[in-house]
Amino acid sequence: MVAYQRRRTGLAVQPKVASAAWWYSPWWIASYVLIALAAVTLGLLLWSLGQPTDLGEGQQAPGLNSDALRQAATYALPTLIVWIVLFFLVDRYRPQRLRVLLVAVGWGGCVAVSLAYYLNSWASTRMAVIDDTSGVQAVRVAVFVAPFVEEFCKGSAVCLVAVLDRNLFTSRVSGAVLGGLAGAGFAFTENIVYYARAIVYGSYTASTGDVQAAVHQLVMLRGIYTCWAHPVFTMMTGLGVAFAVASRSKIVRVVAPITGYLGAALLHMLYNGLSSIMDTTVLTQLYLMAGLPLVVLVAIRVVMSAVKQGRVVAARLTDYATMGWLPDSYALAFSRLRRRAWTVAISPWHGSVVNTWRLQRVVTQLAYVREAISRGTIDQAGLYRERELIDRIHDLAQTRALVDGTGLRPYWPWRRRRSRLISRRNAALPPGLPLQAGALPLEYSTVDPRWGPPA
Repeated sequence: MVAYQRRRTGLAVQPKVASAAWWYSPWWIASYVLIALAAVTLGLLLWSLGQPTDLGEGQQAPGLNSDALRQAATYALPTLIVWIVLFFLVDRYRPQRLRVLLVAVGWGGCVAVSLAYYLNSWASTRMAVIDDTSGVQAVRVAVFVAPFVEEFCKGSAVCLVAVLDRNLFTSRVSGAVLGGLAGAGFAFTENIVYYARAIVYGSYTASTGDVQAAVHQLVMLRGIYTCWAHPVFTMMTGLGVAFAVASRSKIVRVVAPITGYLGAALLHMLYNGLSSIMDTTVLTQLYLMAGLPLVVLVAIRVVMSAVKQGRVVAARLTDYATMGWLPDSYALAFSRLRRRAWTVAISPWHGSVVNTWRLQRVVTQLAYVREAISRGTIDQAGLYRERELIDRIHDLAQTRALVDGTGLRPYWPWRRRRSRLISRRNAALPPGLPLQAGALPLEYSTVDPRWGPPA
């Protein structure tokens, strides 16, 4: 009965046998399925792009070759790395596991791109029946078809994560990060295709001019000036899914993802429409004047949500301290990002890095379980999860997991024993509670016999 209640609310179920724990995690199966699906879809996409392209009047352009794809990948990779690092720094209170991030990036960069390519190609052939005027067909697809198709394919990554484990959406930041990563993966593969086509076309056509300069101009436009487009658009869908997961209303759970998806598609439609009718120079200036403020506003909103996460963690851990389940110092130690970062950085000298990192994750997860219970999105099954997490915190606190590194400093190896005695921050607590880091045991100095009573 308890296992059924936990599955219904999306909470992790503890296996009876530790060796069978991976069967209870949907991420293992999802990872294998994603790898196979990504390999198949990416292989089909590369095969299609390698076929010759009909330019009309009996002329054909060669398909993309491995050299062009390799060179294009070197141009597109820095943009992807920058986005991954930025989203990794934003989501710090309860960072997603590596496999979750890989699911978002892999889905956007392999599955979503392949599906969008074939769906857009199919729609292009259907829209060419009425009017086959040169250039009109491509504009129609880019404005009226591609935004809805691509945002649906990218946003499905966020929905997939929500279906597998909806408790990963601890705040709006979680939805924005997963959506942004899916969009960054999509943009990475799309940029490779655009750059490779420019390289191949420039080497095939004699009247192109300076091919390297044209490719660099395209890299500047897509890799720098407009690199925000796909991540920001898909963040709208991620925010909609995050709103839906955190709400108790059935109406909001249906309307919020649809609203986020439509908002992403409309922004994408506006972006493609302007790109189709404006000159490159004017378009670049417009992106800097209109697109950059939009990115700044979204960034400010995400940062504000991250600050709010710290307040939520502090409030929920204060609840446990009031009930006597956790020490009072936990609320301050685990709700400040700089303090948490310094604790992990100093833990090699005064504790264990791995256990300190695990302790921060478990305590933060406990705070979000309490927040979900207070919102009413998790029923009484959350009480069993609370007890498991508190027991886990107790075990980690006894295995050199550093709680608070404030005031601690690195030391030389030959002062290791002395520094451990001075910086020991754990004191015994009543049974069932974790050790409290930050409280030194009370010690008294010996009495000098020459001292006398005050005169």
